[in-house]
Amino acid sequence: MSDQVVTNMRDPIQKYSKAFATDEDLQLARTLREYVDDKIMPRRYDLDGGFHRDQELANRTIEEVGKGLVDLGVARAFLPEECGGLGMTSQITFGIMMEELGRGDMGIATHYSIIPWALTPAMLTNNKAILKRFGTLYCDDKFRSGCFAMTEPAGGCNIEDPSQHGHTIKTKAELKGDEWIINGEKLWPGGIGISEFYSTVCTTDPDKGDDGIVIIDVPHGTPGLSFGKPEEKMGMIFTEVNGSIYYDDVRVPKEYTSGAPGGEGAKVLRNMLCCRFTDGAMVVGGAQACLEIVEDYLKDRYIMGKAVRERSLHAALIGEMAAKLQAARSYYLNVGYMFDHPEIYGDWISPQQIARSSASKWISTSVGEWVIRECMGLTGSYGYTNKFFVEKYLRDAIIVRIWMGGAHMAILEAARGEYPFNPW
Repeated sequence: MSDQVVTNMRDPIQKYSKAFATDEDLQLARTLREYVDDKIMPRRYDLDGGFHRDQELANRTIEEVGKGLVDLGVARAFLPEECGGLGMTSQITFGIMMEELGRGDMGIATHYSIIPWALTPAMLTNNKAILKRFGTLYCDDKFRSGCFAMTEPAGGCNIEDPSQHGHTIKTKAELKGDEWIINGEKLWPGGIGISEFYSTVCTTDPDKGDDGIVIIDVPHGTPGLSFGKPEEKMGMIFTEVNGSIYYDDVRVPKEYTSGAPGGEGAKVLRNMLCCRFTDGAMVVGGAQACLEIVEDYLKDRYIMGKAVRERSLHAALIGEMAAKLQAARSYYLNVGYMFDHPEIYGDWISPQQIARSSASKWISTSVGEWVIRECMGLTGSYGYTNKFFVEKYLRDAIIVRIWMGGAHMAILEAARGEYPFNPW
């Protein structure tokens, strides 16, 4: 395997098919790759707090790395122009951004996926009060966090399953005059305690199913809003702050509704669930980083005087990893194209589109995790240590595969989308 072949495999022009990616997408990929190589790659373990999990080191590194991405416009890329955002809407572009950031650190990629995600309900419903207060805030020059609170302790991923129609939601919202009064608990959302606001999935009455679903944006510091201790996790140790959010008679103005009961809230929630394929993109990015580590490592390792990566057994495995990664990449780009063209492929929240997105996430996370595990094998005992970062990518990739309903939910939704008699 020549150095030129390896170089080509890392070039965005070679990775992202121009059948999907525009020249602007390729320039974005190059810019992010350069930033990742220069600013994130040398500090990957600092983002974890080093070997001893130094939270002060981690927080300082996250802030510095994140501020650089803010300066590049990543935080405001997919926010509306009227808020000061760049107004990007292409899901292909978003997928490429997630892959390039995930190649550096999947937790950092997650951070910048949650910001537009948390504001999506307000954007979908044109909630001017939220967009003016918080949309403009995320378009300034400061490093900030977002939060979309959905999962609950009792039901796990039930809320992420549209076929359950919101019947399992326990967080209650009662409208009294011009205020919502919220009571309940959310578990696992990122950004707890540090987000500017908390976009929260509630129900006015679980017996009403979809008609009871309401999404309410709760500003940080609202009386009655409190947080549990951050979970101590296997991966994304400090780059994502996960834990519990408690709502005890939390009062929020009615104008902070970004998905009203009566069907609008349910529709917004489905929109929030449909873009799972971009999760897979960040795992593809992490796996790409591990493949590059292996290629470089095996170049200087020898068997009987010949570089290991030139040996047929090892070269074949590298080829298999590269082929599967390119297939996963092409899959999410293809789904992104379908989402960018609803006039051809249907509404984002149709069973068919959700099925395509879920299937792409399943493929991408499965392939990505397999590639990372194989890279650990090819780097031997070094891959198991923090010397080559492979173990960090594996720890971070596993949670991406699990969240938003997990792999089993993804393939179940892929099956549902294939059968028109599914009772959605």
